[in-house]
Amino acid sequence: MNTSLIASLIVVQSTIIYYFVIKWLNPTGKLKYPTGKYIPSSTWTCNGIPIIPGYPHIEESMTALTVAPKFVNWLTKVLAKKEMKISAVTVTDIDWFAPKPTPDKLGFVKYTLGATDPKTDRKIPSTIVFGRGNSVAVLIIVKVLYPQEDYLIKDKQYVLLCEQMRAPFGQKMKEICAGMMDAEGNIASVALKEVQEETGFIINHVDELIPLQKIIPSPGACDEEIELYAWITAISLREFEEKKRKIYGNKSENEKINLSFMELNDYINGGAELTGDVKGECAISRYMKL
Repeated sequence: MNTSLIASLIVVQSTIIYYFVIKWLNPTGKLKYPTGKYIPSSTWTCNGIPIIPGYPHIEESMTALTVAPKFVNWLTKVLAKKEMKISAVTVTDIDWFAPKPTPDKLGFVKYTLGATDPKTDRKIPSTIVFGRGNSVAVLIIVKVLYPQEDYLIKDKQYVLLCEQMRAPFGQKMKEICAGMMDAEGNIASVALKEVQEETGFIINHVDELIPLQKIIPSPGACDEEIELYAWITAISLREFEEKKRKIYGNKSENEKINLSFMELNDYINGGAELTGDVKGECAISRYMKL
């Protein structure tokens, strides 16, 4: 190979390399990825606060996220308290309950807050948030009516528990009936819907629910608030046996829920603690104080 041909190849190679380097330059003349740091291609805001995608793939979700009721309501509520000054929210992960980003189908979001104390201007620590949204849980107390001929057996009261697989713990767990809030935040309608899906029981009117107020299970990491209710019903012994055999749950979400019944006195006297279900523990404690 002659010298002129080699020189030409070197020139071509250098031109190609230079072209791709230029493509990665931003207007300041610095490399766009000088140390692997990602720079967003646009800007997004919500309630006047910059909402920043932490990684390139999150950009496709940003428009829907900034108008999603679950996210907007959370940010509005935090800002209204005026106990924290937020300079920015950086989104590092997001899941949708839909094939593509849809505002009213926002699932889970992980983000980091740029936040300071407005009184001291000091940075607030531990600002990583798992945005799950609010949920509702119902303590269902079932009175089983025995046939009149079994006059020696008194009617019994049970706490209904939904038994299903819980991936974070790698096992099936028993909990009181619960579900995530919908985009509109309609607590009562969600409670009725979840009870029917998970247990087969139908609550005809929201007035049948006994409010037990809310709990905040993990304020150090998650925004979730759980509204607690109790509901009391009665069924025959035959219905009781049928419910123990059936499988419930939302088929479109691949839920498979078995119903388990614990005698009310057993649940009050240690059974709730054994399940490890904080919703159930709080609900039965508050119910017994009514």
